[in-house]
Amino acid sequence: MRWKVLVVCAASVAFFAVFAGQAFAGYAVQPANGTQTSLSPTFLVYLDGADSTAEVHVSTTATVDGSGSSADEIGSCSPTTAATEPDTYTCQPSLYSGSGSAALTPGTYFWWLTFFRTDPGNTVPTLHVSGPFQFTAVAPTAPAGVSLLSPADGATVSATPRLAASLPAGVAVRFYVSDSSAQAADGSPVGASLAGCTGTVTDAGTYDCAVDASSELAAGSTYYWWIVVDVNGGSFVYGPRSFTVAQAPPGGGGSGGGGGGGGSGPAPHGVSYAPYLRSSGHYGGRSVKQTKLASAAYALSKLIGRPKSIAVACWSSTDWANIVGENPESGYTVLGFWMPSMPHWLELSPGICRTMETLVYHRPRYANRFTANGVDTLTHEMVHALGVRNEAMTECFAMQLSWITAHSLGVPLAYSFNLSHLSLQNYHLHPPAYVNDGACREDGAWDLWKGRPSPPWHQLAL
Repeated sequence: MRWKVLVVCAASVAFFAVFAGQAFAGYAVQPANGTQTSLSPTFLVYLDGADSTAEVHVSTTATVDGSGSSADEIGSCSPTTAATEPDTYTCQPSLYSGSGSAALTPGTYFWWLTFFRTDPGNTVPTLHVSGPFQFTAVAPTAPAGVSLLSPADGATVSATPRLAASLPAGVAVRFYVSDSSAQAADGSPVGASLAGCTGTVTDAGTYDCAVDASSELAAGSTYYWWIVVDVNGGSFVYGPRSFTVAQAPPGGGGSGGGGGGGGSGPAPHGVSYAPYLRSSGHYGGRSVKQTKLASAAYALSKLIGRPKSIAVACWSSTDWANIVGENPESGYTVLGFWMPSMPHWLELSPGICRTMETLVYHRPRYANRFTANGVDTLTHEMVHALGVRNEAMTECFAMQLSWITAHSLGVPLAYSFNLSHLSLQNYHLHPPAYVNDGACREDGAWDLWKGRPSPPWHQLAL
C-alpha cells in the first residue's frame, strides 16, 4: 500500500499483455503528443515480430513525405534497445544537426516512427508511419522544495544513521555516503561509495535513506553525504554534509536485563537484513521470511502468466518502525512495499502479517474488510513486483486479482470472492494517488475481464 521510503515508480505500458497474446502493428509511445522532455529525450516505441527496419525521425516541422522522411529532419535513430515491457524498444539520436551534439536546443520538435510490415493481402512489406507527434525540449531547471534535513553538517551519529531530505514530487533522487566529499560529473562519489538509496518520488514530503550495519562505518571516522536530484534531464547536487560516527551508540547501552531499566535490547534491523530472516509459515510478532505468503504470491504470478519467485518479509514492530520511519504528519499508514533494489522481496507490516495469520489459520466465519485489506496489500505489492508502477493501476489490478491470492492460501473460492468484493469498500480509504474511478470500473480501461461479471464488482463468471 502507501509507503514513505523511496520507490521507483515508472508507468507500465501494457500489463494487459498478461492476459492477451494478440499481435499489433508498431506504434510510437513516448514522448506523447504535446509533452515536455529533456534536451536528450529517449524515444519509446512498440514493435511486434512482424515489424522490420524501424526508424525514429526527429524534425523541426510536422511535414512527412511519402518515404517517411522530412526535409527538416535533424536526427534519427533505430529503436533496438529492449525496454522493460515486451515488444517495446528505445533509442536516442547520437547527433542532432541543429545543435551539433547529442542534445537538442530548447524548442518545439516533432517525431515519428517508420517501419515496414507485410499487411494481409500483400506479398511485400509496405511502409507504415506512426506520428508525427509534437514535443517541447526544455532546459533543466533546479526543482523547488529540495533540502537536506538530517543529519546536520558536522553531526555525531550512530554507525547506522538515517539520512533525510525534503523532496518534491516527480523527481528521481540518489543518496550517497562516501569517505570523500569529491564528486564526479554526474554527482556520484569519486571516493568509495559506502551506502546509498535511489528512487523516484511520487508524493512531496520527507524521504529517508537508512544506512545499515553492512556499510561498516567505523567509530570515530568522518564521512560525507549528499543527494543528487535528477529531473528533466538535469542533475542537481545538494550537499555534501559531513558526519562523524560516535565512539559508542548515543544514549549508552548495556546488555543487562532485570531490575532498574536494563539494556536497550538488540538494534532494529534494516530492510537489507531480509535475506537473513528465519523462514516460517507463521507470523508471531518476530521478523520472519513468511513462506506461506510467498507461495501464494508466486501462485498468483504463475496463474496470470508471469511466474516470478518471491520472498515475503513479515517484520516485527521494532524493525518495521526502523525500516519505514513513519512521517507523523502523514494521514496514511505504511502497510507494505516493494523495492526495485530488492526485486524478489515483498515487505509487509506487522499489522498486515497478523491479519494474514488470522485469515490462514484462524479464519473468521465471515469475510471482513480487515482481512480483505490484508490480501489486497499482499496482491498490490506483488503486482508492483510484476512490473506495474502506477499506484492507481496497481490497486485496480490488485482488487481484481486478490481472490486468486486468497484461494492460493487455502481460502474457499466463495470466501475469496467475498474478500475481493470487500476490497472495493476499502477503495476510497486509500490515498488519492491510488484511486481512479474513471479507469477502475467494470468494463473500464483497467478491467481485466471486460465484457463479463468479475471481481471486485461481481462474482467472477467462471
